[in-house]
Amino acid sequence: MVNSVLPYWDQNIDLDIAPWVPYGKDYSPVTVNSLCNPTLCGLAGLALEMKSEFLYMRSFRSGSIGAMARQNMIDPIKNSSIELGFTMVFAYSEQLEQSVLRLLHRYPGLMAGLTLCDIWRENVLVDECKVLMLVDEDPFFNETDFIEALYKTFQNAAGRSSSNLSFFAEKFGYKRFSISYETDDLTQMRITQALFDLELDATKEVVGPVPELKVPPMPSLK
Repeated sequence: MVNSVLPYWDQNIDLDIAPWVPYGKDYSPVTVNSLCNPTLCGLAGLALEMKSEFLYMRSFRSGSIGAMARQNMIDPIKNSSIELGFTMVFAYSEQLEQSVLRLLHRYPGLMAGLTLCDIWRENVLVDECKVLMLVDEDPFFNETDFIEALYKTFQNAAGRSSSNLSFFAEKFGYKRFSISYETDDLTQMRITQALFDLELDATKEVVGPVPELKVPPMPSLK
């Protein structure tokens, strides 16, 4: 049974991937990140060691990057738009969650929560998975410092300085498929969200604020 500590964001997110981006079987889920940042590449490898995966990051300095936005790293022209604030998305695992919790106190404006992520390709739903999303609304969030700190935290949590799994994942192909957690029925999550959306304001005043985090305004995660 999964006992999540982090709260849930108040809405699900969508990731739109390019038609040619591999999803079901990927031969470069880690090294593709080296096109942007070697440390990010190492961090992505260590995420695999913790049964997670680095999917996406959006920031002022880097734009929109990650395994699900690799077109922006291969062709920088597609990544020329200015993105304020910071967003980072990982596939969920308990070990990842515990690692992030150890780091949050060092970044007062950084929020972390769980949600459901739909992966889309040309308006077709490819997959849906539980993710951990980090958000900071500071337009000039110091992503370099945070990534380095997160990298060291991952090293401590994984008990190694670099990933061994990433080598085999890329040599034989990394297969993605979502496994629903015992306590996280995806249909039930959607029903709960629908009921929450229908909740009357008067009821909210009686029962108090909901535990979900409010997702700040942000551009589409593409």
